[in-house]
Amino acid sequence: MSKKEERKILKSKIQLWVAMYFQQLKNGCDNIDCQNKYCKSCSSFVYSDLSTPNEFASQAFKLVSIYQDRVLCDIKELKPSKFRVGKIRKIFDSQERELLLVELIVNVLGTEELDYSFYPLIPKKYKNGPYYYRTLNKNDPGVNIDDVIETFNTILLVKGEIISESIYPAIEQQIKLLEKDCLDTTSFLFLRKMSILFSFPMFPKKDYINLYQRLISCYLKLPTSSKIIFIGWCQDYFPKTFLTLLVNSLNQYITYNIFSQKSTVFPPSDEILNAIELLQDIFVINLQRRLKVEINLFYNMAINENFDLKENYIYYAKEKFSYINYPFLLNSGNKASLLSLESRITMEENLNQNILSSFLDLQSFSPYYKIIVRRNNIVGDTINHLDRATKSELHKKLKIVFEGEDGVDEGGVKKEFFQLIVGRLFDRKYGMFVQNEETNETNYWFNKSYIGEMSSYQLIGTLLGLAIYNSVILGVRFPMMVYKKLLNQPVFLEDLSDYKPKVQKGLQQLLDFKGNVEETFVLTFQIVYKNDFGENVFVNLKENGDKIPVTNENREEYVQLYIDWELNKSIEEQFKEFQTGFQLVCDSPLFSLIQPEELEALICGDREFDLVDLKTIVKYRDGFDRNSIQIKWFWEITLNWEKEKQRKFLSFCFGTDRVPIGGLIHLRFSIARGGPDSEILPKASTCYGILILPSYSTKEKLQKKLELAIQNSEGFGLY
Repeated sequence: MSKKEERKILKSKIQLWVAMYFQQLKNGCDNIDCQNKYCKSCSSFVYSDLSTPNEFASQAFKLVSIYQDRVLCDIKELKPSKFRVGKIRKIFDSQERELLLVELIVNVLGTEELDYSFYPLIPKKYKNGPYYYRTLNKNDPGVNIDDVIETFNTILLVKGEIISESIYPAIEQQIKLLEKDCLDTTSFLFLRKMSILFSFPMFPKKDYINLYQRLISCYLKLPTSSKIIFIGWCQDYFPKTFLTLLVNSLNQYITYNIFSQKSTVFPPSDEILNAIELLQDIFVINLQRRLKVEINLFYNMAINENFDLKENYIYYAKEKFSYINYPFLLNSGNKASLLSLESRITMEENLNQNILSSFLDLQSFSPYYKIIVRRNNIVGDTINHLDRATKSELHKKLKIVFEGEDGVDEGGVKKEFFQLIVGRLFDRKYGMFVQNEETNETNYWFNKSYIGEMSSYQLIGTLLGLAIYNSVILGVRFPMMVYKKLLNQPVFLEDLSDYKPKVQKGLQQLLDFKGNVEETFVLTFQIVYKNDFGENVFVNLKENGDKIPVTNENREEYVQLYIDWELNKSIEEQFKEFQTGFQLVCDSPLFSLIQPEELEALICGDREFDLVDLKTIVKYRDGFDRNSIQIKWFWEITLNWEKEKQRKFLSFCFGTDRVPIGGLIHLRFSIARGGPDSEILPKASTCYGILILPSYSTKEKLQKKLELAIQNSEGFGLY
């Protein structure tokens, strides 16, 4: 069937639906038990104020535009009326197609806000009608963007070319108006119109690609003062839904251009560069917002899949165009590869320097940094090594030797070293870190009462850096604010929820309270906490704080001082040592390209995984192979577990439920036969990723024993 024939059929359907709605609204369906509020026969009819044929006809059209035939009653026979369905054809075929857009938008949700929300899209000749808007200023765009987005989406639910063909010229006309004024405009109305057009979901409709390109160009040509106003609206007023839509649309536009041009991703075309420039502005805005768009939404699939690591790094080093200059486009995997590449380059440079300084005596230089430790003094021996280490040594590949043991470090010994030392340093008995029992997450925070050597915190910071450069994933969790502080980003009230959610909630309630704060909360600018000996410690947040009550007027100051003390000042010395140790290893400018979520993934691994990936890389040992019945049972059981049980299984096998960046395919995993059928539970070597599984006689027994093992395993592990 041709498009012309499809359109003709759709027009016929619309004409019939409008005629049926017209009768439903004017005369009802003759069903005394009708429950349809859009029918006059219903006792709760919502359009009882309609009286003239034109009003019935207008409302009938609106119902079709929203619901098609979904709220039609069963009307067996159409009664003659003065309304003629040919009016619909006149509207659709009219050159004034903006009217259709106005009718649809203003009436879809039926809220007063929509009247002024869409004022910029209404042609001048309609502005004397019932449409109005509130005053615009730099702090208020005068539009409810959530309503705008919802309305556009509702319109697009009405399928068919007629709607699309009517919206397209309306949007094109508005973009033409923007293009005339974008170079020198200082109009708030202009910026609001642009915001509304950015709210239209133009993808994946190919016809809109050119319009979107022109809209991006309008933004880039704006005077700086106008851009600042738009950025301010995005930062402080527009909801997260708007920024999410904008980020997704820009990435779809970039991806479409990359694939449609059938050229290499590098270097990009001007069209792609323009979109990246706007996306960069949105990314910077997003960093300043409290309710942020997720970092991974900025990653561009096409760029990451075709990312040439060496080429981009060379251009980056020469200060030419490189996607490294736009790190928000790159996923964690490519950023980890960049750090690895830089580490190798640094090691090669150090090697060359040492060769020159030793007059080609290669034996005097080793590409490895070797640490020799005793198991019974692992912390002390490690501190002694790191105290003497130079920066160039810390950037070498790490080799671990346990004194008196012959093990060759092919990865397992190094993992065991990190497991032992990190487990020791984070043990509650050591007293360096505390955990909040309010949360289910075992997040560690710095002990403000710690009285030991502060240099121990520097050791942990250095170990985290060594883990990154040696691709070791640690089984330790910090609140996200630790990674923000490591990257010198500010922390806010919301960040406290990862560590003390009840305190965060209480402070937010204090800020939101409508009544008399002083009488209700009875607080002063003094707080109290218990130290490690159970003693109360009193802290004045400001001078004479114990004598200053918290009131409606000063509560914001109280919350800011509380947050600054809890997250910064109370652990200032501990964190300074921790950050110093981290920066001894991680001093590369590339770390300025990394966001807190990505730094967490580098240290602790990703939260998300697909257990099927583990099946693709597993090796079988000691009598098992992929056709063994126990192996078939094993995968049938584990792949059907819910996600939480799969997480526990990963912790049992590897010491943590986090996975390396890029997924489980980057792990080494083996399943070894642990003897004949027995009552022994499965065992695991977390350092080497080996699961030891007896040859259980039944699937039920295997499942029972495996679940018992993972439920009762404890430990502090890593990959």
